[in-house]
Order: sequence, then structure tokens, then C-alpha cells
Amino acid sequence: MPGMPSSSDQYQTPRRVLRPGTTVEDVDAFAQLLRWPVAEVTERDRAAGTDGRVTWRGDGPAALHYLEDAMFGIGHYVVSGPRAAAEDTAAQAAEALDAFTVKELCAAVDEAPDARARGQATVWLGLAAGGDDDADARSRLAVALTDREALVRYAALFAVAYAGAAPFAATIRKMAEGDPEPRVRDRAAELLRDAR
Repeated sequence: MPGMPSSSDQYQTPRRVLRPGTTVEDVDAFAQLLRWPVAEVTERDRAAGTDGRVTWRGDGPAALHYLEDAMFGIGHYVVSGPRAAAEDTAAQAAEALDAFTVKELCAAVDEAPDARARGQATVWLGLAAGGDDDADARSRLAVALTDREALVRYAALFAVAYAGAAPFAATIRKMAEGDPEPRVRDRAAELLRDAR
């Protein structure tokens, strides 16, 4: 039909990871400014591996999605719809919501004072990364997979699952076969199984 968007018009913006202290209530307040009502809600369930999601839709073709990953509960958002509408809404969201840039998250990984902070920043970076142009992010994720601290290697496995594990397959396979930490080996093996 003329004038109807085709599925090829559908686009999703990169994930934007919200800074601590920016919550689903802030995303809802932004959606209310747009006069977009809540269209659907899925409760996060860590045990079942279910990501939390709230979706708002307006009269137009775009939708705003707030998500919390099942494992860590890290809040992030994306906008979907035809590219022009999604990018326009995403630009407005970037002004209204306090989110990290990929560059800031790369710096957070580089400047982390300890393994716990490095692991957390790595997971955030994995969520925000994923575009073909995120070479800086991918290089940091590759380094994190070989970090001396098991906590960071474990976090990095989640990060690359979010960002796209394919470029890291050889490293993940080595981890599954011989990482000294059992939970790291198990998580790496799980990632390999999920990739099949």
C-alpha cells in the first residue's frame, strides 16, 4: 500500500546506557512530555533471564523502549521505528535523559580504580557498544576478556554477549576450555552454546 512503512523502514537506535540515578521514572517523564502512553510492560526476572522492558508509543510510528538487562538490572533505552522518526526521537531523548556516551564508557574502563569498577564499566560498555564503528569499545572488550582478574573476565563475557560475541569467538572458546576460574569457564561455554 502506498504510504505504509515497510519492514525495511524499521530501525533501532544504538542502546544508550543511563547513568546511575537516572531511572525508568525519568524515561517515563520524557515520554509524558511527548504525550506517549505506556504500551507494554515486562517485569525483569533475573532467575528466568527475562529483561525488564517498558515501551511507550505515540500516534506516530516510533516507539521508546526502556530496558533493564536480566542479570545486572542496568537501565538503558532505545528508540525504534522508521529511521527519521527514531533518530528524531532519539535526539530529543539524548537532550532529556542522562546517558553515557561510548567514549565516556571507554574512559571509565581505562580509569577504573579496581577490578569491581572495571567489571562494571565493561558491562556498561558492552551494552552501549555494538555498532560496526565501535572499534574503541571492541578493543577494550577484547582486553577485558583476558584481564588478570576473574571478576572482570566474567563481566566481559556478559558485555560481549550484549555487544555481539562473534568477533570474540576464538577467545571465548579458549576461556571455555581453560580459564582457571570455574564460573568464567561455565559462562564462556554457555555463550558458545547460545551462539549455535
